[in-house]
Amino acid sequence: MAVRNSGLVLAGCWLLLPLPALAQRTDENAVVQSNDAFGHSVGNEKTGLYNTDDVRGFNPVDAGNQRIEGLYFDQVGLLPSRLVDGNTIRVGITAQGYPFPAPTGIVDYSLIKPGAASSGSFSTEANQYGGMNGSLEAKIPLDGERLGVSTGVGYRWLARTEGGRSLFAAHATTLGWRPYAGAEVLAFGSLFLNRGDEARPTLFPAGDELPPEIERRRFFGQEWANRDFTTTMFGTIAKLPIGPWRIEAGLFHQTRTQESAYGDVLTGVTPDGRAAARTIIADASNRDKSTSGEVRLVRRFDGGGLTHELSVNVRARIRDRRFGGTLALPLGPSFADRPDPRSEPAYSLGPENLDQVRQTTLGAAYRLNWAGRGSLDASLAKSFYKKSIDFADPVRADVVTRDRPLLWNLSGSLILTKRLALYGGYVAGQEEALVAPDIATNRAEAPPAIRTSQFDAGLRFGLTSDLTLVAGLFQVTKPYFNLDPALRYRQLGTIRNRGVELSLAGRPHPGLSIVAGTILLDPKISGEAVDTRLIGDRPVGQVRRRSIFNLDWRLDSGRGPLSFDVAVESLSGRVANAANSLKTPGYTTLALGARYRFDLFGKKALLRAQVQNLFNEYGWQVSPSGGFTYITDRLAQLQLVVDF
Repeated sequence: MAVRNSGLVLAGCWLLLPLPALAQRTDENAVVQSNDAFGHSVGNEKTGLYNTDDVRGFNPVDAGNQRIEGLYFDQVGLLPSRLVDGNTIRVGITAQGYPFPAPTGIVDYSLIKPGAASSGSFSTEANQYGGMNGSLEAKIPLDGERLGVSTGVGYRWLARTEGGRSLFAAHATTLGWRPYAGAEVLAFGSLFLNRGDEARPTLFPAGDELPPEIERRRFFGQEWANRDFTTTMFGTIAKLPIGPWRIEAGLFHQTRTQESAYGDVLTGVTPDGRAAARTIIADASNRDKSTSGEVRLVRRFDGGGLTHELSVNVRARIRDRRFGGTLALPLGPSFADRPDPRSEPAYSLGPENLDQVRQTTLGAAYRLNWAGRGSLDASLAKSFYKKSIDFADPVRADVVTRDRPLLWNLSGSLILTKRLALYGGYVAGQEEALVAPDIATNRAEAPPAIRTSQFDAGLRFGLTSDLTLVAGLFQVTKPYFNLDPALRYRQLGTIRNRGVELSLAGRPHPGLSIVAGTILLDPKISGEAVDTRLIGDRPVGQVRRRSIFNLDWRLDSGRGPLSFDVAVESLSGRVANAANSLKTPGYTTLALGARYRFDLFGKKALLRAQVQNLFNEYGWQVSPSGGFTYITDRLAQLQLVVDF
């Protein structure tokens, strides 16, 4: 692994259960801090059925459904853990109360903020394969509670499951100002670097047979196919109460630059490990940048046990993306299960295309909360959307797309008893479609924004005062984009994901926390491509069932220094090709861990050990385009965290 030009100079809702405030890193625990099983991350830990890549069978980040501190922003790259404490996935009942919700759920990031007192944390972690990571952060008050700064640096020397190593490094600083009671202004910046990350081979099987099980921790790619990228982000947030009014505003700018980018595609892979063709997709100097934000004016009225909240808002984004100029480098027949190094061929990349999006959305929202009885949420918004693609190839005509959809939602909840509440809602939205994958003949092209809709309904039942069950039904409908038999990425029909989701979370006993859940998904495609048997009626890569169970048991009724944790994840198989003639088997993984809390030179410290995928289960992940990669193997990790 060659680390190129690293430049690593880093400078300094009534429906939710109440949780204790956790001050520093030694107190972080995703299971203890989760209110439901829909998805929550804190620091380097995460739990739940969903994550930033997959909510109800779709990708919420690619769909454009992100928030920072509840405010809209357009994400183009990773947000480093030195900038954000974590994120929460909002779906179903947990999305109620959010003005202008979105189909596919919401990913809401929380920033690391300075506090009223000085504090800091140091963390280091290692595993049996030589992978290491560490971080150092500090929160420094400059004027008591009024003004302060948080800053941190981190690195990760990753020993990858597919073999090889890569380096990640990050820095972030946030300045916080609280000019008067209830007011908060935040300004922040971050830098995230990825260096030396060789392209992982992606396998596309020949016919209806699975690829062979590939030896993990051994690199079978090309050493020169290195992927390097840099992501920067700057922003400011203001939340200001002014009498009976409240102003909430956020402005964000994020840039992701690819210094070099490669894809390693093996097609026609047979069970004996042979590949009919190996193609390296070479790319470089691509840049994706976005300036986005939201301004919201909120007025609240109280009286007679009713709370009314009326808000008007403006959301906007300006996004410019350079793409194309890629070159497919054919290396001929190859192997998927053994090294096959080739010399880097001489090549010259072509000119790049420019993809521009300009979008403004004007909206109004109303929320009614009837204490102890229920709630009602309604919103109406008008979106003004324009997307233009300027192709460098003079033979191809430039494309301009305009759309002015009317977006709306109506949702509510009804409290039947102190323990039982019903909820339901409908959302008509506009989201982005996925970008064309490497194997596509029109790779990296992004379709215009699509019209989407979502219906969900269910119940929340308190089994005890600290243990809650949520059960819901949902249906999400979107245009379906994927590869046709000629490998062109285009709309092939409409996809409808129906499902049932179950969540059980809470503390059935002092010191014992559980998070458990299941999603049963019935995804189906309709349209001409299915009617003519061009493709099957099941989408590629989606699981029909995912189940999770997490337990954290801290001894001495939650007061002892020692705790144990268990994490089980079970997934069904996946449809693995467009014809629906190939499926992968399901798999189940188990992780075991322990935490020990102690004093180290008078400072709070935590030693954590964990073994992931304890039984070294082998399983396949399948992308929407049908590309196979395998899950990580058994991994033992040891982490030390010190607060000061």
